[in-house]
Amino acid sequence: MAFGIKLLSQCLGVILLSGLAVTPALAELSLEEINSIASQTTVIIAPGLTPELVDELEENRNNPLARENNPDGVWNPGSGVIIARENNTYYVLTVTHNFKQRDLDQNLSYGIRTSDGLVYEVKEINDGRDCPLNGNLNPGSKLLRLGCYSIKLPRRVAGPDLAVVSFNSDREYPVASLGNVDNVRVSDRVYVSGWPDPEKEKDPVTGQCRGKVATRTRRLAWAPVTRKIEPNQGENGYSIFYVDETRPGMSGGPVFDSNGFVIGVHGRGSADKGKLVQQYCSVEDKSNQSFESEDIVQTVSEAVKYDPPTLHNRFSSGQNSNNFLTLWNPLAFDLPFKFDPPTFETIQAALMPINASNLERGTLDFDPREDIVGRLDLNANNPADKVEDIYKGFSIKNMIRDEPSAGCRFLLLGQPCK
Repeated sequence: MAFGIKLLSQCLGVILLSGLAVTPALAELSLEEINSIASQTTVIIAPGLTPELVDELEENRNNPLARENNPDGVWNPGSGVIIARENNTYYVLTVTHNFKQRDLDQNLSYGIRTSDGLVYEVKEINDGRDCPLNGNLNPGSKLLRLGCYSIKLPRRVAGPDLAVVSFNSDREYPVASLGNVDNVRVSDRVYVSGWPDPEKEKDPVTGQCRGKVATRTRRLAWAPVTRKIEPNQGENGYSIFYVDETRPGMSGGPVFDSNGFVIGVHGRGSADKGKLVQQYCSVEDKSNQSFESEDIVQTVSEAVKYDPPTLHNRFSSGQNSNNFLTLWNPLAFDLPFKFDPPTFETIQAALMPINASNLERGTLDFDPREDIVGRLDLNANNPADKVEDIYKGFSIKNMIRDEPSAGCRFLLLGQPCK
């Protein structure tokens, strides 16, 4: 019934009340409806796997010294969200730290995996602007960075941690609607969609790094907004803070409000989530530098008092959509962004019952609402939300479709060369 009311409001546009035009409030979407939108619009972004990169990846995985010398890892898949389409070109909003300057300098191809399981190769992605960025954006570039990432920088990210990357396809993919972060209040629930990388986490039983894990499943996490600040007050534009169940690999994924609008882009996990998070498999893991004497409930309820560095330590955070548009609009790259509510057809297209076995819900003592914190790890019920072998999907050999074989050079490690 709630969804029917929402749809009726969209059709009417305004309601006349006592002779005054009043814009109707949208009804909140259900978890299943939010998940349907997220499933269709969230993508995976990663460099294409050449044999050289595979060799380096294997060495980094098995050699502690290699991991120490390269704490970011060799291959870090990230997430993104489709926000525009122009003819056969789709545009994906994500974070700039999904594009290492090192990989761009090597002119690696990137892959973008869509909800139908296809991985599109994006060639010649280097925008030639180095890091820190120099020169102007080239509207013809397949990667439009508003900031940049390099391990050589003191803080690694310079400028706003935002980027738009494009790919070409003649297939139909839904485009997410951009919302207004000003409509989201502190304590409102938001939803983060993305693709966690289990290799970045330690096994909760053994405490050891997991090693190679080829399977990936999309996660939808939800949590209350604990604080909003001005983008110039935070680090690299991060300005929305929340307690959640995000993980490495979800960076660049969309942050939805309860009406299904993208109001942010997730990009940073907190350094301290107490018992809510496992330690990451990284030499820069800060989880032991925690505020162990303080209760998480007190931490959340007092978020309004914290300065930005403390907010970044204690909460996950995202960029906000308003700031993205503020930075993007002066560039005069006119893209057909969507600002209307998600359509009935889009919501219904991937709507399915939630499997309770994959659903973890929680509450916060200071908040009387049920299920204010939780996560949904998707499974084979929807092929769009599970990748059986991410290494196979992102190999250069498999990304190059409908073309002659590139030969043995592009085979993954361990594959026979015929």
